[in-house]
Formats: sequence, structure tokens, C-alpha cells
Amino acid sequence: DNISMGSAVFEIGSILGAKGSTKAKRMQNGKGTLYARVEQAKSCGTLKLKMSGVKLANLDGFFNKSDPFYEFSKKENGLRGTEWNVVHRSSYIKDNLNPNWEMDNIDLGLLCLGNLDERVVLTIFDHEGDGKHELMGEIETSVNGLIAAKRTGKGFTLKRKGKNMGTIVVLTAEVCDGEGEDDLPPTKAMSNVRITPTAPPLPRPIAAGSPAFTDYVRGGCEINLCVAIDFTGSNGDPRKPGTLHYIHPDGQLNDYEKAIKSVGSVLTKYDQDQKFPVVGFGAKYGGVVRHCFQCGPQEEVDGVNGILAAYRQT
Repeated sequence: DNISMGSAVFEIGSILGAKGSTKAKRMQNGKGTLYARVEQAKSCGTLKLKMSGVKLANLDGFFNKSDPFYEFSKKENGLRGTEWNVVHRSSYIKDNLNPNWEMDNIDLGLLCLGNLDERVVLTIFDHEGDGKHELMGEIETSVNGLIAAKRTGKGFTLKRKGKNMGTIVVLTAEVCDGEGEDDLPPTKAMSNVRITPTAPPLPRPIAAGSPAFTDYVRGGCEINLCVAIDFTGSNGDPRKPGTLHYIHPDGQLNDYEKAIKSVGSVLTKYDQDQKFPVVGFGAKYGGVVRHCFQCGPQEEVDGVNGILAAYRQT
């Protein structure tokens, strides 16, 4: 049976409001940290890929051979700014310097956001049981580069610190739109690869057509929530029960408080500094109609409870 390692609860709004639309939380009832990223999902098809290695350099000494596997990484904007994150990892082949990896079916949304010319890094590692895998070499290419390599039959020269470490040959490289019955789901590779703790990459599929809300947030658009409350006479006498601004002595929320709590609990998650100005308009006091005035004693308040407190103090 599977053993629970821990859990964490994320709110989508708070993730989108975080830098890089990425948020980290320590796991409850367990050790370690979970990273979550929110992206708009869009199917971009699948890359059917089969590769082999030829005369790879041996990193395990005279009496053993390396256990190679490969990873694909792509550039993303995350918690640490621009970074290269692993988006696919193959299984490893034991004691083989001429590995013939199994066919992989890789989600193009994860690999390259559907852009077949997007740069990706192919890295070959020698698998180690403790998860501290040794770099054998890497190359930079694209999906179209893999397809071209299959068409021409020309392999990629694996490099590490400028030194040739062998050749990677592409045996199959086909893009499938994902609509055919014979199309396979993305391969669940890396099943036999032990990895060291890291901030795992998360899906970042491309969105077609007009930009969506998540595209603006991910692109750096900052959202600041400002609350303006209508105190005009149409709301009724706030001293009378049943009117919109009546403050219930038993703590029951009036209609404005319900609206602030319902809408504010969603929108506040997208505000990075969590500081909210609260103003009112249309109130008459001191014989003068006030068209814009501060609610509460502070220019900015913290959270939804702070908004409600400012409203009640007005």
C-alpha cells in the first residue's frame, strides 16, 4: 500500500498572485515542501520520441558501466526568476554505454508550450542509487531539431565542458495532434529514477488565441484591490433594520458585508502586498455630502477582516 508523505492545501488565487504564479508550502504531517503553479491548460499534442546513445563516455570506472537516462528542461519564470526546469525524465538503462531507450510520449504543452522551435536542453545523466546523478553531457535543441535529426540520420554530439562524451541518435520523432485513436497518452517515465529533493516543475501549457486572465498575471501584471462603498441615500437609513447598511447587534452580516466578504476573499489573493485602501462615497455628515472619503482610521488595511473593520468604523 502507498504511504502518505504529507499534504498541503493551496488556494488558486493565492498562487496566481504570487511571483511566477508559483507558491511553496511545507507539507502537513510530513517533511519537505510542495510547489504549485497555476497555468491555463491547453492541449498541444504529443511528441513520440525514441532515442539511443552511441559510445557514451563511461563514468563508473574500469569494472562497471554507466546507467544512462535523459532529461528535457525548458526555460520558465519561477520563484527565482528565469530558470531551467526539468519537464520530462526517462527511465535509466543499467550498465550500458549504447543505451536504446524506450519510446516516450511527451506532452508538447509541457515540453515547449506548443512552440516546436522553442529551445530545450537535453541532458544525459549516469544514474546513481543515492539520487546524486552524474552529468554525462548535454545538448541544446528543439522539437523541430529532433525531427530534423531523425530525418537526416545525423546524431547529436554530447558535450560536457567542451569534451565529446558520445552521440545521441534520434530513432523516432513524430508530432501527434492527440485526436487519433492510436495516439498514446504521455509516457510515465522516470519510474526507476531516484531523484534528489528539488523544486519540481509544473505544467505550463500554451494558450492559443486572445490572452486570458492567467496570461496577464503570469506576464507580470500587478493587481491592486481598492474598495469603494456606496453610502448614498438609496441604501436606506442605516439605523433601521432591513436596510442595506444596518449593523446587526448580534454580529450578523448585512448585505454590504456579505458582498465584501464574498468578493474580497477571492480578489485579495491576487494582491501581492495585501494592503487595501477603503473609501466611501455619497455619505452626508456635518451637513455636507462627501463624494470620496476614507473609511476607518487607516489609509490601507490588511485582509478582508481589515476591510470589514474599516467599513464598520465609518
